Amino acid sequence: MKIFSQFRQRLVHRYIRLTGIIIFVLLVLVYGFACSLVYNNAVSQAHLLATEEAEELSYIINNGQPLLGITTNSIQSQKYLDKVFYYMYDKNGKIVKMDNKIKWSRTLVERLINEDLLINGETKFHFVITPKYELRFFTISREAAYYNNIYVGKVYVGIDISKDFMFLGRLLLWIIILWGIALLGVNKAAKYMANKAMQPIIESFEKQILFAANASHELRTPLSVLLSGLDVLKDDTDNKLTVFSQEIMGDMKSEILKMKMLIGNLLLLARCDSSAIGIKKQKIIINDVVNGVAVRFLSIAEDKNIKIVIVNKNDQIKTYFDRSHLQQILTILIDNAVKYTPKNGHITLSIDKETIPVVSVVNTGCGISAEDLPHIFERFYRSITVQKYDGSGLGLSIAKALAEKNGGRLAAESRENVDTTFFLYLPPTE
Repeated sequence: MKIFSQFRQRLVHRYIRLTGIIIFVLLVLVYGFACSLVYNNAVSQAHLLATEEAEELSYIINNGQPLLGITTNSIQSQKYLDKVFYYMYDKNGKIVKMDNKIKWSRTLVERLINEDLLINGETKFHFVITPKYELRFFTISREAAYYNNIYVGKVYVGIDISKDFMFLGRLLLWIIILWGIALLGVNKAAKYMANKAMQPIIESFEKQILFAANASHELRTPLSVLLSGLDVLKDDTDNKLTVFSQEIMGDMKSEILKMKMLIGNLLLLARCDSSAIGIKKQKIIINDVVNGVAVRFLSIAEDKNIKIVIVNKNDQIKTYFDRSHLQQILTILIDNAVKYTPKNGHITLSIDKETIPVVSVVNTGCGISAEDLPHIFERFYRSITVQKYDGSGLGLSIAKALAEKNGGRLAAESRENVDTTFFLYLPPTE
């Protein structure tokens, strides 16, 4: 059923959205944790290297020769040295010692050193786009050198962290892929869970529909028998009924007719819900149907001094619809318009075609409040302002169900104390 299909879709979308957000947050936290580890590791390495080079500069300034270096025979040690650089300056700004095997970083590093914008102990991240359009990253840190608490110079050190950023980039790509795969899995799980959750509701609803259809069908026969019995008593000339008895019989007949109409409406709605209603679509001229239905209400409208106007903006507008259903929908709309239009009011029926055929029914009157308007198509819904009128609250529900069964749509808008407009959008013939 359409109503359950739409509800199932909403349920699936909400589950996917909620679960997707939770998974996304978890993946972001994981990625943030990885970024934090890379960042802290790069900063700590830069600080450690800067501290070591500052100590060496202090030793060189005091002793005139560098510290004994560690032998770099191992491949791992050599690889580490190939991705670091350092520049040592005395207190007069004269370079004492430098080493930078990272060619793509030299221009930017030397410009940063000349600008001298870093403060002691500060580490910054920078990137370079190489002539081969490769993106490279490095850290640069500044540290002051002291000997016996006397300033003797400064060092700039840095580390190539391009591989670390490449790792983060690959990790981000994998997280996006995993998130997409997780959403696919969540989608399947959501549909499975929604179907499981909806199954008991659908079964219960189908049983209610079956009960309503069977009960309505079974009640029609005794009501017909009662009506026939009342007619026989009324026409029986041998039974001399008093005027009061005749009035009672008239009231009984009126109530039985109302009950019979209510049961008929319930049966029609049950058939619409179960898709058991027969639909015989055909090409019909909307103008003829509107005119035919409107004629039935002319005498009733005249009693209330209500003027009914039919506006044909286009002649011979056709639609592909069940004729009897279209007549029933228009009957409900015009009947409501006549019922709720005060004396000396007017009703306008317009037939137009822009992209699709549309019939509008406009009546003057108190209108529908903004609070009631979203609920007028609900079954048995009747606002407080219209409860003084006869009705069961099923008419608009039936009209909406019949319109949708035939591929149309029914909508409404209202201005309080001005007018109310119902729009019946019909499928085109092509």
